[in-house]
Amino acid sequence: FEFKIYEVIRMKKVLMLGSDYGSCEIIKELHNRSFWVIVADYYETTSAKRIADESWLVSTNDYDTLEKMCRENDVKAVITGASDFNGGNLRVLCKRLGLPVYSKEDSAWQAATNKYVFKELCKSVGAPVAEDYDINEYLCNKENYKVSFPVVIKPVDMSANRGMSYCYNEAEIEVAIENARSFSKNSHLIMERKLEGPEFAVNYIIADGEPRLFFFSSEHHQPGELANLYSIITTTNYHLKQYISEVNDKVIEVFKKAKLTDGVAWVECMLDKDSHFYLLEMGYRFGGEVVNIPYKDISGFDSIKWMIDCELGIQHKAIDLPKKKYDYPGCATAYMLFATHTGVVSEITGLDKISALTGVKIDITKEVGKSVNKYMTLGVIRIASKDCEELCDKLKMINQSLEIKDQNGENLLLRYDNYDELLEEYNNGLKELQ
Repeated sequence: FEFKIYEVIRMKKVLMLGSDYGSCEIIKELHNRSFWVIVADYYETTSAKRIADESWLVSTNDYDTLEKMCRENDVKAVITGASDFNGGNLRVLCKRLGLPVYSKEDSAWQAATNKYVFKELCKSVGAPVAEDYDINEYLCNKENYKVSFPVVIKPVDMSANRGMSYCYNEAEIEVAIENARSFSKNSHLIMERKLEGPEFAVNYIIADGEPRLFFFSSEHHQPGELANLYSIITTTNYHLKQYISEVNDKVIEVFKKAKLTDGVAWVECMLDKDSHFYLLEMGYRFGGEVVNIPYKDISGFDSIKWMIDCELGIQHKAIDLPKKKYDYPGCATAYMLFATHTGVVSEITGLDKISALTGVKIDITKEVGKSVNKYMTLGVIRIASKDCEELCDKLKMINQSLEIKDQNGENLLLRYDNYDELLEEYNNGLKELQ
């Protein structure tokens, strides 16, 4: 007992804000480095809290309480997972405590959390973005202000399509404006031309102010469901050459102008029906689906370790960046598990069979007893596979084995089974590399 107390005192303590996706992988790596990990948020229990050494029932934006507890417990670093909210809280808390933070510059964080700021940065360097309209001018002068429909109206500070609406005529605009404002405290809204086409998430690693493309991934929805409800995010080479030739250098310019210095970042973009890429938004953190976890098995580069280094204040140099290699045959995939309807999770079965599959990691956040809304994520399953055929085999096994039911015994899980689409894209991507 005395030895255990001595070990706790000797070990350096790290506070993790929140139990976001990827948190368990981060905690495991911190344990490998012999850190004592504390998880803080307002949830009684989470998968992250269960494997942490200690947990605090404190909201991650209760800065006064967290600062006091960190000083009392001699916390040496603060980290977080895939969350803008917790990333912003981390910046405030680290500043109070004088601890290292990877997102040093305010300009970088503003670009990552405000779509208007990001879009203006893109315009300033000539990066492609959709044509936008001034909402206030439109409302004041509808008769003379020309708008080409359809348009998108969205808040500047929301993710996961919250508050976003498509408008096909003037009558829908004011309703869309009210919807956007109901989600956001920021009065500034964006109205822009609606793009139509496949969407891609492009991830970067940054060292000493130098960004490098890490991986290119495509997003797929189940046929018949919302077009922007992406069940599958998977690495691909399809249209990668075009992205690199058209957009990559401009994205790097945006990152540099925003003063991103270290860590990981990403951009969302769409290949419009005019056959050109347009940038939508960026993040200065792990993407919510955290495809980088299985991508370590494909590329050999561990971005979890990289990000932990950054949050511990360990400086990387450009020479440490991953190699410029994108022609891996393997697939790194996140299978987002969406709820088909509002309900309460009453039963989850099949996890034992799925966890036995090689290269598969389960991250269920909505456990039995948790209430969910329609299209809310129940969790994510991350998959590393040697090629797309193996990926599809694993997806079929997951779909056959996993059952998530509501309080009435009805299915809650939105399954993705459009395997032909994945195989066609994969094969086209191979052809483009030849």
